[in-house]
Amino acid sequence: MNEKENSAKMQKIKICGFASTSLALGIFVLIYALVGLPMTVDFLAVMIVTIFGSIGVILGIVSVHRIRKSTLKLKGRVSAITGIVLNVSLICALLLAFHNSQTWRYRARRVVCAGNLKDLGKAMLIYACGHDDKYPTPDKWCDLLIKYAEVTKKEFLCPSAGEGRCHYAMNPNAKLTSPPDMVVLFETKGGWNQFGGPEILTFENHKGKGCSVLFNDLHVRFVKKEQLSELKWKSEEDQEVSSGNFRRPGNDEEMKYWLKNMVWYHRFTDEEISAVTGLSENKIIAALKKFDIQQDNRPKREEDGPLLVLPYPGGRHPRIGFLEGAIEPQRETKFSVFTPWDANSYVVVDLPEAIWSNLGLTYLAHTHIDTIWTKQGIELPKLEWNRRPDGKLDIERKLPNGIVFGAKVRPAREAVRMEMWLKNGTDKHLSDLRAQICVMTKMTAGFEQQTNDNKVFTNPYVACRSSDGKRWIITAWENCDRPWGNPKCPCFHSDPKFPDLEPGQTYRLHGWLSFYEGENINEEFNRIKATGWRKKQAGKSKTNDI
Repeated sequence: MNEKENSAKMQKIKICGFASTSLALGIFVLIYALVGLPMTVDFLAVMIVTIFGSIGVILGIVSVHRIRKSTLKLKGRVSAITGIVLNVSLICALLLAFHNSQTWRYRARRVVCAGNLKDLGKAMLIYACGHDDKYPTPDKWCDLLIKYAEVTKKEFLCPSAGEGRCHYAMNPNAKLTSPPDMVVLFETKGGWNQFGGPEILTFENHKGKGCSVLFNDLHVRFVKKEQLSELKWKSEEDQEVSSGNFRRPGNDEEMKYWLKNMVWYHRFTDEEISAVTGLSENKIIAALKKFDIQQDNRPKREEDGPLLVLPYPGGRHPRIGFLEGAIEPQRETKFSVFTPWDANSYVVVDLPEAIWSNLGLTYLAHTHIDTIWTKQGIELPKLEWNRRPDGKLDIERKLPNGIVFGAKVRPAREAVRMEMWLKNGTDKHLSDLRAQICVMTKMTAGFEQQTNDNKVFTNPYVACRSSDGKRWIITAWENCDRPWGNPKCPCFHSDPKFPDLEPGQTYRLHGWLSFYEGENINEEFNRIKATGWRKKQAGKSKTNDI
């Protein structure tokens, strides 16, 4: 074989390699175009790649065919090189398309996530329209939307998230009347009926870049980490409320009454008023100005008028100590009785603080140990005293099992007369019916000492003496079962016991609270006894009606 033939042979092998490469690349491009490209790539782009891939295959085949037929003069070089260049270009284009497809897929998931949030927002609005303009309760919002708003479980899922039934949480402060930029729903880790604030928000679903948030005007925005502090989780009136145990006045008349109650008589600070009403201090200042309520324009009390009795507003804990035994005290059982010698001093009476029966702890006016209701997960509704024009107060509560209890408070010049009743509304016999009725002296000047040494315990009269020994506070109840005091609070009791009740039966007990200036407390006990404040004797007068 001469040198010329040898060179041609080597060139033939080289060009044959080009042709084979062109053919292989063309086949690869063609197969990938037909079955490997992501669905998110445009159809026209798929067709273009398919056509040019086919051209690459054809060029490769033509090149191989020409090379095999050639002798010394090689043909197909141009076809082979053109096929390689074409297919390499197509592969680069495919890699770019794959990268773009991943970006498109990520963006598509974000769009679906935002769309699901918007659908849930519309469902929240539908629910509110059928439920007194109120959003679902935060601890049941998923269940309630599925039940009442015709959403599917698919809307609760973010396609970029992992496992979980729902990838969104509700802001518990959101209301239909909240500002338009208030957060309503936001992304969180998988769960169900989740609610909270920024502490449970997650950025993990979108590569840490941000999260989707639904606002009260139903727009959805993708919020980046650095924008988190800009989100509004509470309205102005909800900001920095010092207690979750507040009761917001429903109208101007109620607002005016409670502001007078708190400022004129109980001498509350703005912070304490905020704890009662849930309003910001700016709102409180504006309301006080609107109604012209100040501590120095309080009306004077009538000298010969009855003792001043007012519903206790809450906000200021009525105890000094043993606070862990009375968490979130409810105000509907508490009233204040102001002393006749000091317009700013008062005792707080809890009527009743607790009710015991053979069923267990049947009622408790604060949070401490479990009642028969908290053990079942039942929350009792909040009530308020009925305020009568003549200064009397009354209230009645029906428990879930049918037991009814109530109280009346009648202020007079010499004393405050009280009444409590129990009705057995169950179909079973009730026994061991004991009431705990507390008199607290934290805000009574001269009586705030945390001791029982300043108290006299008899049955039924219990009295607390001032630090100078000249004044007394006295309480008593019919059927007194336990006269006692808790020095930590400080407080004192004349706790009564009700007789056993058959189904449908009601029993009423009467109580007394008065003030005394003098040294002979036993003579005062005898004087009170002579008033005939006990309306009926122990163990008598069961009735079937309230």
